Amino acid sequence: MKQPTPRDLFDRHHLPVFRFLRRLVGGHQQAEDLTQEVFLRVVRGIESYRVEEREAAWVFTIARNVYRDHQRNAARRPEPVSLEVAGPVPIDPVQHLSRSIVEALQHLAEPEREAFLMREVSGMSYVEIAAAVEATPDAVRNRIHRARGSLRRLLSTKLSKVRSNVLKEA
Repeated sequence: MKQPTPRDLFDRHHLPVFRFLRRLVGGHQQAEDLTQEVFLRVVRGIESYRVEEREAAWVFTIARNVYRDHQRNAARRPEPVSLEVAGPVPIDPVQHLSRSIVEALQHLAEPEREAFLMREVSGMSYVEIAAAVEATPDAVRNRIHRARGSLRRLLSTKLSKVRSNVLKEA
């Protein structure tokens, strides 16, 4: 097996990495910026990649590290103040559902959220995820199982609240 080029790795993994990061940070532009940083690090670190490693696991390990660096740096920066005037905004049900899912994902423990997103959004196998997060495939299965259960509970609670609000308004 020959050493892949950074271009090969980009072509095969940029979309799954972008989707993974977009779900973690919640924003398209931030996810693009972080994805770019991931592949800059891939280019810089390609010499450290060993052919016997799984590509996806190696690239996603870099993506996790970039995300963690981003989180550390974000904690040090003050939140920008919005100058928009608050007012009633019509709620699109699809956007509301999407926002609810993102909020529910943020309530998961980080190891569970990462494993869930790698599996469900990026389509990685349990073995690939295990290599990326330095855990056993069984531990990864357990994390994903717990994440699914937590999401089910969080979203059903949210849905119950939405239903009761709709019934009150009717």
